[in-house]
Amino acid sequence: MKRRDIYILIGLGVLVLIVAWYFLMISPKRDDVAEAQKLRDTEKRQFETDRARVERLPEEKRAALQAQEDLLKINKLVPVDKQVPSLIIELNQSANQSGIDFVKIAPKEPVDVGGDTVIPMDLTFEGRFFDVNDFLYRVENYARLEGSDVNVSGRFISVVDLQLEQGDFLEWPNVTCRLGVNTYMTTPAPLPKTAGRAAKDSNNSDQTKTGG
Repeated sequence: MKRRDIYILIGLGVLVLIVAWYFLMISPKRDDVAEAQKLRDTEKRQFETDRARVERLPEEKRAALQAQEDLLKINKLVPVDKQVPSLIIELNQSANQSGIDFVKIAPKEPVDVGGDTVIPMDLTFEGRFFDVNDFLYRVENYARLEGSDVNVSGRFISVVDLQLEQGDFLEWPNVTCRLGVNTYMTTPAPLPKTAGRAAKDSNNSDQTKTGG
């Protein structure tokens, strides 16, 4: 065999060894490296997501506190039930601050008005005209808008009727004020007794027909 043929055979053998070494050693490692790179990229994205979340925590905490504060305001403006005693205390405090005297506070049963649960109330009080005006101002400002924020100091009250009279025993500027107001609650108003009885009679009638 010629020397050139021997070199060719040696070269082919080396080439075969290199190819075998590549497929047996390098190629699996490349797959491992690619998988490791993929895992690294996934972990990096998760890290960036977690870091962004941590950076947002103070803002989210402030938003949660603001939401809690807003919820407390809403519950104070429109509670879940009548809470008439606390409302009477609020009105009495405003009356004392204004210098007027209450004669009567008469809350009524909640009613449904256009989907809203309303608690009508009749208020009667006496005092000087300007003190009465101050009292009305205080009641109307239980909830007031200050910029983009709502300042809440009491229940939401809407005035639906106002009558001012000068009694025989009073002299101007002393007046008697009769005030009709509405307050609100989130619990649905109870059905009237007649409506409940009619519904019950209707159910009994349906059952009788079905049985017949």
